[in-house]
Amino acid sequence: MEEKKTSVAANALNYGLITGAVIIVYNLLLYIANLYMNQALGWVAYLFLVGGMVWGTLEYRKKLEGGFLTYGQAFSSCFFIGMIAGILAIIYMFFYVKYINPGIVNEIMEQSRQKLQEKNLTEDQIEAGLEWTRKFTTPGIMTVFGLIAYAFFSALLGLIASIFLKKVDPNAPTSAL
Repeated sequence: MEEKKTSVAANALNYGLITGAVIIVYNLLLYIANLYMNQALGWVAYLFLVGGMVWGTLEYRKKLEGGFLTYGQAFSSCFFIGMIAGILAIIYMFFYVKYINPGIVNEIMEQSRQKLQEKNLTEDQIEAGLEWTRKFTTPGIMTVFGLIAYAFFSALLGLIASIFLKKVDPNAPTSAL
């Protein structure tokens, strides 16, 4: 039984690193193309996350589990692939905000100001909103919230994907539950 856990970890590490690298390359391309502030394009990274989770779990099912995978095993595979990819992406994001594009915080602040002004708020309300934005746009806080977001989305996407990725062994004993 211990060998199976190691195999899940090795598979998750492999596909998590690949998925994280793809997300990093995608984000670098957005930066190079000056599209990094486009929120819709930012969400596309989650498609790469889902793709990596599904690909890695299918490979795990095919190679390491004899073609069969329980829902729990599929979820574990998806979740750990997502978390490893997320950790890699968060490390990149920290260095991106801190060293590659430190001006992004000012751009986020300006974008926030414009959105608040569109809501016809008073200058005091706008400044209060920007003060909250300032608190949450430090590299450290962005890293923590990024990790929380990746954990949440890895769990959510893993729960959904596992429904389709599980493949029950017809010869496996069934539970009375």
